[in-house]
Parts: sequence; C-alpha cells; structure tokens
Amino acid sequence: MTTRPQASLLIGLTGSIGSGKSTVAALIGEEYPVLDTDRIARDIMESDEAVRASLIERFGMQTYLSDGTLDRQFLASLVFEDTAKLRALNAIVHPPTMERVMIQAAKLHAEGKRLVFVESAIIFEVGIEETFDYTVAVVAETELTITRIMERDKSDRDAVLSRLRHQLPPEEKSGLADFTIRNNGTLEDLKSATASIVLILSRLGKRQPS
Repeated sequence: MTTRPQASLLIGLTGSIGSGKSTVAALIGEEYPVLDTDRIARDIMESDEAVRASLIERFGMQTYLSDGTLDRQFLASLVFEDTAKLRALNAIVHPPTMERVMIQAAKLHAEGKRLVFVESAIIFEVGIEETFDYTVAVVAETELTITRIMERDKSDRDAVLSRLRHQLPPEEKSGLADFTIRNNGTLEDLKSATASIVLILSRLGKRQPS
C-alpha cells in the first residue's frame, strides 16, 4: 500500500517582540526553510529604487545615510511613535516584501521542500493570514515579554510599551492563530513545544475550504 504524497504547505510564524518568535524560527530553521520577512524587507529598502524613492518622499532624505544605506534607527524612531507613519511604512514596503516571499516560497516548494515557514511579526496586523495554509503564534506573558525586551535592548519600560502598542496583544494573536507556542519557561520547554507543533504540521495536508 502506497501513501498519498501530502501537499506543500506555507506556514505563517508570528509573535510580538520579546515573545521568542526569532528563537522559534531558528529552531524550525534547523529542519525546514524559514523566510524572514524583516530581512527581506531590509534588503528591499536598500536595493529597490522605487521603494527608496517612496520612503524618501514620505519620510525625508534622513531615511538614508550618506553612504546610501538605510538609517534604521531614524526610521524606527519615527514609526514607533506614530501609528499613521507606521501604516505608511507598511504600505510602501509590505507589498514588494510579500511578492518576494511568495516567489521564494514557490521556488522552495518546487525544489521539494514540503513545509516552508514565513516569519513575520505583523501577519494579523496587516491582514495576510489567508496567505498561509496554517499560522503559528509564539506568545509569552506580558510582564515577561517587557522584562526580556528591556534586558535585551537596554530600553526603559515606557519605550517597550510604546512598541508593544503597535502589535496585537498575545492572547489576541493566539486566538487568531491555528497553533500557539507559549514561551513562558526555559529554552528546553520552548524546544519541546516547538518540536510538538512542527510534528503536527508535518502530518497535515492542505486545509479544506469551509
């Protein structure tokens, strides 16, 4: 008896800053391809002339340093304090980023990679969850998240809270996602939880239309 080959899956991996999403992505990346939308977006902002022109028009010449590289610190200081500017940034950068993600994912699937993960902090915030066959949210208790970010970035509490306000609360992300990985314990706990979810996903086929 032969088993039917399972369809290729595109899986969205999301989570707010400080949740441990990047750690989960690294763990998954040991076995499956993970496309990092932040890295792809940074490359587009550096190399895509149309995107560069749009960013300069919207945010000024200060968006880029004298050597032509993106001034990430300047841009972050603008958008994390102004929701309208954050939306404007996403409107410019997000479409070409997702276009490149889909091209790369299709190539990986064609090469025989059955599961391809896409790491993005704002899957639900920008409404692209239907792009994926399944979504996984990495969440942690709010106070633990705040402490992690403060220690990692040497930030004060107000600055961390300002950044978190632009992302959905953990439990809201969890409610929207198909699967949730809770990162409130040790690294070993996180490894175990991640492995369990990946095992489930590896056995799933395409979601049937409702």
